[in-house]
Amino acid sequence: MSDREEEAERHATNLELFVDLVFVFAVTQIASSISHDLTWSGLGRGLLIAWLVWWQWSQYTWAGAATDLQREPWTRVLVLSTIPATLLVATAIPGAFADKGAWFGVTFLVVQLLVLGMQGSMALRDQATRSSFIRYASVAAIMPMVVAIGGFLNGWARVAAWIVAGGLNVVSALRGGSGEWVINPVHFAERHALFIIISLGEALVAIGASASEAGLMASTAVGLGVAAALACILWWSYFAYIPNVVEQQLRQAAPARRAQLARNLFTFGHFPLISGILFFAIAAKHMVPHPGDTLPTADRWLLAGSVVTLIGGYLSMQWQIARYLARERLAAIGAVVVLCAVSGRLVGVGVFGTIGVILLAAQSIAWRRFRRGNLSHISPNR
Repeated sequence: MSDREEEAERHATNLELFVDLVFVFAVTQIASSISHDLTWSGLGRGLLIAWLVWWQWSQYTWAGAATDLQREPWTRVLVLSTIPATLLVATAIPGAFADKGAWFGVTFLVVQLLVLGMQGSMALRDQATRSSFIRYASVAAIMPMVVAIGGFLNGWARVAAWIVAGGLNVVSALRGGSGEWVINPVHFAERHALFIIISLGEALVAIGASASEAGLMASTAVGLGVAAALACILWWSYFAYIPNVVEQQLRQAAPARRAQLARNLFTFGHFPLISGILFFAIAAKHMVPHPGDTLPTADRWLLAGSVVTLIGGYLSMQWQIARYLARERLAAIGAVVVLCAVSGRLVGVGVFGTIGVILLAAQSIAWRRFRRGNLSHISPNR
């Protein structure tokens, strides 16, 4: 097997999966923080932390896309050395906007600069990727410093600093995405699919833990079953074909175009999907113990937001790939939003079940169209 063939077949390593375990904890912490403060400000703060944590995970992923981080002893040592600090970042999340802001900011800075330095040590060796990395790093290196400074500020000053940091993430990606990067399509698509699994895992844990805490009885079993079934539909909505489609897009793209696709379809494009699954997990956690009660307004709009961000994320990727928007998915978004707006007297398990039927119908239509070759310009059998 040639080096090129071996590179084309490279998958996520055990080391990367070990790092992901820290982010499993981080996702749990973010979901818990939003769950305990279901206000617009609480949701906004939760999403802001989620964006910063997502960017940190993405930094690992872009570094691993260029080279096998497990292959060389020095990269293994460097990655392992970031684990304690990354775990501290996750541990500080619940108090990030309170008394743990400095812990979050400083440890975030340490991890981000270490991984950025590791990525640069590889990108700077190649003339083709050197200029792209310099454009990216000139802003990306400032971002964690702003996060660290924000950790020592108070109240809205901290929030403002971290919003600026989140904006710097976008600016750095826009600057760096205009050049060439080394990206392994198989590895890159697989890593992001694994984060979807992490998020769906959080949903299942939330559902199961909530039923366990409430005490297993007929009513909680029904709530658990309906919520878990909806989680399965969310799994199918992504894994039916999206990983294969986006991976094929990366594989077919020219080197310069590949970086833009990786940024738009994955780094930017997958964050709404993660957010949507998190919203679902929080709403499901609240419904399962009391499936026969009506859903509070906050939980109903959280469910609506889940579908808007998740299915809207799919539509955004579809538009970028094929300049096409699936009518059934647009209809599903509208139907769910209307349902959540008027279902104040409908029991929670009924709301979840109805949303499941709507999404299952939309996904069945989308899947059938894909099998016929009409969803995008990519054949499902390629």
